[in-house]
Amino acid sequence: MRNLTIVGAQFGDEGKGKIIDYLSSYFDIGVRFNGGENAGHTVVNSGKQVKFHLIPASFFGVKTLVLANGVVLNLEKLYSEIRELSTISKFPDLFISKLAHIVTPAHFKRDSLLEGVRGKSQIGTTLKGIGPAYESKYGRYGIRIIDLLQDDVYEKFNLLSQIYNIQISKEEIEKIIGIAREFSGNLIDTADFLLENIERGKKILFEAAQGTFIDIEFGTYPYVTSSHTISGGVTVGTGLPPKYIEKVMGVAKSYITRVGEGYFPTEIFGNEAEELRKLGWEYGATTGRPRRVGYFDIPMLRKSAKLNGFDYIALTKVDVLGKFKKIKVAISYEVNGSEVKEYDPLLKVDKVNYEEFKPWDDNPNNLEKFIDFIESEIKIPIPIVGNGEDRDKIIVREKIY
Repeated sequence: MRNLTIVGAQFGDEGKGKIIDYLSSYFDIGVRFNGGENAGHTVVNSGKQVKFHLIPASFFGVKTLVLANGVVLNLEKLYSEIRELSTISKFPDLFISKLAHIVTPAHFKRDSLLEGVRGKSQIGTTLKGIGPAYESKYGRYGIRIIDLLQDDVYEKFNLLSQIYNIQISKEEIEKIIGIAREFSGNLIDTADFLLENIERGKKILFEAAQGTFIDIEFGTYPYVTSSHTISGGVTVGTGLPPKYIEKVMGVAKSYITRVGEGYFPTEIFGNEAEELRKLGWEYGATTGRPRRVGYFDIPMLRKSAKLNGFDYIALTKVDVLGKFKKIKVAISYEVNGSEVKEYDPLLKVDKVNYEEFKPWDDNPNNLEKFIDFIESEIKIPIPIVGNGEDRDKIIVREKIY
């Protein structure tokens, strides 16, 4: 296996950062193919917590990092993140797609404006300007990083300003252009770069931001992000043909969390929810917001496996769930008196049917029963299990590399 794609199997926040970091040393190139600084991958390295927002979480293991065309960039945030990470470790070579769109101050303001207009129907966006950046991209008045190096760039800012009726000052524009010039030597054609490296035998680790069910197409619309979070997003997010996407790993948390609004069948509330939230320290890596929490959902994982074509599943945070007094797994739903075994974002279930498991904090055999049950239901192997924060807290059940 040369190329592996890692995606979130639930609503995001599954612990992808840990799995990406753990596997990164087996790869040469790490590629982020969607999203913006609204995403956050957290890695614990040598006891120190490191948060990634735009830089791929494969930072510590690979020799080369790529921000592909499917990513939207707040250049000021990217610049500061690079400076911060450079104080922690030697920075890998970094390349950026010249076609990647940028996030401007106008996008931040529009994001806030749109949430205000929605009122009670607010999506729960991170207010990082990500949705409006994709909006302007598909509206064909967006600004790509390569555009910042062209003579007509002020005309592009003027058009964006007119369409949004939001002023962007000359000082703000000049600051963005200045940072873009700093990155001018890092700009590439992502598809050409990746194809050339594949032909040279390099191994590539692709990583998604967020999770399957906040995908713009297949998630709990409208409570979704604005990019393609599923494995198919690799092809449009990088320009790499599908035949080069060899294997796909879905990352699933042993319980489920969600930030923002949207349907969540196994969500729990009250003291029980607060206990699980505190055990897992479930607060957004980017926003700091408390995450909604709930039980593991087999029907959701079934649907996710179908959408992504999982070859493997990595299970995370079993150390947290093993301390929880009540461990339950959703095995099916009931809708209008009929049993339903696959999640559908359009479906409102009447009842969730659960299987209960014994805690495993002091009994590893109970953990194996939990994992075996999930494997038997999904029919996909779980070779890697995250069993703690630090990068070496991994249970390897099967070698895949």
